Amino acid sequence: MPFALAQRDRSANTAHVPATSSHSGPGTGLWDQYNNPATEPPINIGSQDFEPALDASDDQAADDFVFTYPSNNCITAVRVMGEYSEGGGPASSFNVYLYDNGPSNLPGTLIEAFFNLPYTGTPPDFTITLLNPFCLGPGTYWISVQARQDFNPNGQWFWHNRTLQSNAGAAWQNPNDGYGTGCITWNRKNAWHARPGIARPSFPDPRLR
Repeated sequence: MPFALAQRDRSANTAHVPATSSHSGPGTGLWDQYNNPATEPPINIGSQDFEPALDASDDQAADDFVFTYPSNNCITAVRVMGEYSEGGGPASSFNVYLYDNGPSNLPGTLIEAFFNLPYTGTPPDFTITLLNPFCLGPGTYWISVQARQDFNPNGQWFWHNRTLQSNAGAAWQNPNDGYGTGCITWNRKNAWHARPGIARPSFPDPRLR
């Protein structure tokens, strides 16, 4: 299943991800928003699991997707568009989270979390392989892709924005409020204002297969 770019209109940014299925044929795309990448600010958004000393800065971006396939179709990989801060990278691995659709069309209950997943690719195109394919029934879901990357010495990873919104706008959270935005749980991506710090969060784009 591929996901790739965060979507954005005048009021919201969201992620775009491609997905492929192990049951509908090798490399078959189940959801694809790998188009309309942002070329003007805001270009991207932070979504990173930092080292323990910077846990307050851990943040996540997420985007929704509509799964219309029968439950025997499984996500085997996520492809995401992103980039490193200047001189930064590489990420050591990626975390991928799947949520159901909650109140106000924001990420709801966590369905599954996959930690420290291997990946291939370099900016701006990363492919993350799910070690155990994950099967879903029809419905609306949310996906969050988060780089596992130490700020010291590897800087930051950012999920690239998309300029066309599909479904609900992307969401973002910073549970320990390290950026001082007050956005400690999921909120619409455009509903906070970043303050100076080690990073200035922005928003994403992915694909599922």
